[in-house]
Amino acid sequence: MARIARWVLETNDARRMSKQQLDTSDLSILADIPYIPDGTPEHLLDIYRPKHAQADLPVIVNIHGGGLVASYKTVNTWFNYEWARMGYTVVSISYRRIPDTTLIHQIEDVCAALRFIREHSGKYGLNRNRCYLIGDSAGALLALYALAIEASTTLQQTFGIVPSGISFHAAACISIMLDTKRKGLLSFLGDVISDAGDTGKPYLPFILNPSALISPAPLPPLCLVTSREDMLQADTLKFDRLLTDAGVEHTLLNFPKGKHNKLAHVFSVLYPLWPDSRTTYTFIDRFFSSH
Repeated sequence: MARIARWVLETNDARRMSKQQLDTSDLSILADIPYIPDGTPEHLLDIYRPKHAQADLPVIVNIHGGGLVASYKTVNTWFNYEWARMGYTVVSISYRRIPDTTLIHQIEDVCAALRFIREHSGKYGLNRNRCYLIGDSAGALLALYALAIEASTTLQQTFGIVPSGISFHAAACISIMLDTKRKGLLSFLGDVISDAGDTGKPYLPFILNPSALISPAPLPPLCLVTSREDMLQADTLKFDRLLTDAGVEHTLLNFPKGKHNKLAHVFSVLYPLWPDSRTTYTFIDRFFSSH
């Protein structure tokens, strides 16, 4: 089932991207930098920035979605173009995918990428003093894990993960896939996000229930985005309530039904030139700039 879901998601993405041809002559792009030198495409990252940019541009680390089962960093290419044009250096990462791995190893991949960014910031001209994180859908879930682990020594010990030491001033979660137990196309996830090797491990409760991360971790300020036509709107609204109860600073952009386009799941990532997508970018940019 995971491979069928991957095929469906990646086929749809390929069809969409074949119709999006954008000029990149104004951008500088470093592609396929290995953050783990094992020769696999899942352990590569890209760096986008405006041409002739200053070295002190704020940095956005971007984690793509795909239901934990599909896609690479390239699925967010046009999304990252736009953030670079807005004056950010964007670091876009890939990670291993289910069913070739399990959720704990995806979390390890993301945290390894963050350590690489921290350790090689000088080489690639990355401003460690102004870092932000953006994830969409499953990427937003992985962003939540990374942020919680970075912020909590207890969770670092629980997960057995060394933090990067990056201090994220704020983060944005677009259409977060907050729950790992799902219905529909991804209903199989509950059976494959973990395996026998996770049995009895202290991190397993957080794998099975990501919402539990919110209580023990002092998360940075968060910007949440969803829409009425988002199939995972309920996840974002649940996240909003949990953050409110935990006293975590956050803001929510919740679009009504679209007037000109269907504002479906992660529309602002998929179609960056839509007016509502531009509204999303401006909203997140202002939130980041205020932190």
